Amino acid sequence: MASSFLRELGEVWKRQNSSWRTVVIRQVFKRFFSQMTLQYSNIYIMELGASPMELGAVNSASGLGSSIVSLPLGYVRDRWSVRKVYLFGVAILTLSPFFYAIANEWKMVIPAILISGFGMGLGSCIMYCDLCLPNEDRATGKALCEGIGALPTLLAPTVAAFLVTLFGGINVIGIRPLFWLQFLIEVILLAYVYRKVTEIDRPRREIRFINPLHDFKDVFQRGIAPKRWLLFLSITSFTQMIISTFRYPFAYEMKGADQFVIGGITTTMILTEAVFSTPLGRITDKIGRKKMFYIITPLFSLANIVLILASSSEWLLLSGFLMGFRMLGYFAYGSMTPELVPRDCLGRWRGLIDLFTGLVSIPAPIIGGYIWEHLGPSWVFIIPTLIDLFVVIPILITVPETLTRNQEAFQQKDA
Repeated sequence: MASSFLRELGEVWKRQNSSWRTVVIRQVFKRFFSQMTLQYSNIYIMELGASPMELGAVNSASGLGSSIVSLPLGYVRDRWSVRKVYLFGVAILTLSPFFYAIANEWKMVIPAILISGFGMGLGSCIMYCDLCLPNEDRATGKALCEGIGALPTLLAPTVAAFLVTLFGGINVIGIRPLFWLQFLIEVILLAYVYRKVTEIDRPRREIRFINPLHDFKDVFQRGIAPKRWLLFLSITSFTQMIISTFRYPFAYEMKGADQFVIGGITTTMILTEAVFSTPLGRITDKIGRKKMFYIITPLFSLANIVLILASSSEWLLLSGFLMGFRMLGYFAYGSMTPELVPRDCLGRWRGLIDLFTGLVSIPAPIIGGYIWEHLGPSWVFIIPTLIDLFVVIPILITVPETLTRNQEAFQQKDA
């Protein structure tokens, strides 16, 4: 059974086009070196002198950058070269670790996070997934991307922990070299995708006149439950932004985790993705996106409770393992996103999504910092958990399943 499953995954990989495989390969290497810095970035900012509220304010720059570029980017994607937009974004992203590396106070990190939010929209490979993957392979393809990327990334937290120890421990001097290494790798990966990635064949919109208001209204008219889906994604992004901003500072300051435990938390999260991503992705393509999300949500909600109650390193590692299911939940609902609108609307649809999720990402970490300072650090995880269970799930219930939906469904607007 295992051999036939692996053979099926191999067939899914082979039948996708070369550009999609190229962006996946880039993601594998980018993810490895980004993961080395990700677990320390917010600790690094606090070591540069930021308070919890200031840490939240710095992280809000990512949402600001994403919001600024979202609507123009969505408009451009439906009319101009996806390849050129992607390469421009990848080029901008190389500057983010550079600004981290040269920062000598916490305010100097703001440009790095602003560029990251700006560049992640432009340099996102999501359009290649949206346009290249057929519905029956979509969740599997996303899972393959993350699953393949997760395997080598399992080593990244341990490598980072040893490097941080070598360079001086959990402090500015010990963490800074990781950002220089990431910057070097980003430059190499930019050269790789520039040579290998090609343009995508897709339906072209005829440009008679430019009317952004009409064009974005067209997405709402032809899409399936677009308003509810934007609300669902916005709330999900809000809770995720709060949790991701304060997870490692909480483990470091409140639970006394050292660099090896912090690395272990990250490793167990990646292990969950590596082990479960491809089988659950394939199951998602068979039973439906919503059913899988319902199954997974209690697991990553439990991760927050375990983190709060953790009394030892082993419990912190368990919380990381369970938190890995949050990314797997993204495979499920993320597969629905491009299936809710016609293919010629995907660029504008992604622009709207980036706008709304970017806007909620601006106040989310600031609110998280306020909660930390006034209600207590544990509430940073309790409140998002309650929102996921009692707000996010009920909204999802109202959105139609998309697995078997075809393009004819877009001829009528969902009520």
